[in-house]
Amino acid sequence: MKKIGFIDNFLSEWHANNYPDMIRNDERAKKLGLDVCYAYAKTEVSPYDGVTTDEWCKIHNVKRVNSVEELVDLSDYIVVLSPDNPELHKELSEYALKSGKPTYIDKTFAPDKKTAIEIFDIAREYGTPVYSTSSLRFADELAPYRTGDKPAKSCMCVGCYKFEIYAIHVFEMMCTVMKSGAKRMMATEGTRNRNIVVDYGNGRLASFIQMDTDDPYGVPFIVSAEMEDGSAHYYEIKEGYQQRFVEAMIEFFATSVPQVDYRETIDLMGMLDVAKKAMANPFKWIDIE
Repeated sequence: MKKIGFIDNFLSEWHANNYPDMIRNDERAKKLGLDVCYAYAKTEVSPYDGVTTDEWCKIHNVKRVNSVEELVDLSDYIVVLSPDNPELHKELSEYALKSGKPTYIDKTFAPDKKTAIEIFDIAREYGTPVYSTSSLRFADELAPYRTGDKPAKSCMCVGCYKFEIYAIHVFEMMCTVMKSGAKRMMATEGTRNRNIVVDYGNGRLASFIQMDTDDPYGVPFIVSAEMEDGSAHYYEIKEGYQQRFVEAMIEFFATSVPQVDYRETIDLMGMLDVAKKAMANPFKWIDIE
């Protein structure tokens, strides 16, 4: 058996609650003998539902360990979760990044571009395969853009919920369609409705639209893309992207090949940095460095 270890801030949250069964039910994971075997949580009790680490481990048939070091030493592959607290990712992942063992770090990868670079630098120094992504990158609807080498001329990407937690999903869709190379941003609205224009240069523009409504999960993820040949397509992202994401993670564990280029992830963290500045300074262009 190949053993996967989960590192989290607190364990009872959507990702930790759903990934074990998604991995265990995947046919390739079964053939490879992959299973989620160990878990460590920095915080003992989930603020979402009051479930403790011991209770979570019993529910999911996972063995509790009491330190990051113990988990990494026992595991073949590492998943660093803490999806709502990216400021903890460097702390929670550092020992794993020095282990040489394939390590996946959940979205949002880092609190800022500077920390993102530091995390990748540690992994590079110790030869540890590592990557991060939003699951939206692996939506079936975006497959032609994910595998193709021609970026769109323009796009509109729509999402929901809080900026700090879900903005990465909207920007990850944008980068999947438009690729890297954004030059500057301007926010036209930065309240619970957020509207940001992203200029890629040479007349290529993208729109980031995020609606933090009182019924956030009623807002679908949407992409509208216009290509250089004049064709244009609209996509409402349907269910299934989480499973595609898990399949990519399993491919990473099987091959040690990161599923997303680290340079794209660094660019994304830089875009998040600039988006915050743009919303604080509406109707002003802010350069992306």
